[in-house]
Amino acid sequence: MRIFGFEMEFDHDELRRKIESSSNRNTKGYICVVDGPSLARSYKNAAFLNLLQQSYANTCDGGSVAFLANRLTKQNLKAFTGPEIFAEYVVNPKYRQVLLGNTESKYKMVKEKVAQQVGNVDYLYYVPLPFVSIDEFNFEEIARKIDSIDADIIWVSLGAPKQEFFMQRLLPHLNHGVMLGVGAAFSYYLDELKDYKFRLGEIRMNWILRLFTEPKKQFNRVGSMMLCYPRIYYKEKRKWKEL
Repeated sequence: MRIFGFEMEFDHDELRRKIESSSNRNTKGYICVVDGPSLARSYKNAAFLNLLQQSYANTCDGGSVAFLANRLTKQNLKAFTGPEIFAEYVVNPKYRQVLLGNTESKYKMVKEKVAQQVGNVDYLYYVPLPFVSIDEFNFEEIARKIDSIDADIIWVSLGAPKQEFFMQRLLPHLNHGVMLGVGAAFSYYLDELKDYKFRLGEIRMNWILRLFTEPKKQFNRVGSMMLCYPRIYYKEKRKWKEL
């Protein structure tokens, strides 16, 4: 579905099909998980909008994004979040998987939990990344390491929007594999962050709790989102009326 200026995949099975096509050696691309702050960023930042338009797929990561989409389309569209996708696939040994970013200790914790759930962890790998700006990454070297693993699924945990720009820059150097920018998904999988079940429709209340645990970061994110949402909605509403 084309909405908000780019393609958004709300069909969970179709998104799974695109992820699983990574085992086809002719497939490569990146998938962005779009939450509220990312949607607001796409409205304000042409470069960020462009990378969403160039992606292999985009999935709805935020309940507020699904809420807006439902109001516009009069459908019952559901978010398929980064933590949900990661938790589903990280325990699937059918796909060779690489964790990029975050820390080696976090990777080891993920690997230990996967071992408890499925036993075999031979399909999981970790490629460390330096703590540098986007322009300082050696994308050719990183791609060589990933290709040497023959990875199908590449989980990128650098935080938005850095991870999205990272995937866009890395893509030309890869031979194959599907990248997903999943932010804090590793921490959710390890229960270091909680996905609280209290919701208002599709809108999860996690962000309210995180306002208290990460006030400076979250107030900036939520504030930017709230300022942009009315303009995004009414701009998009005019387009849908013309259809």
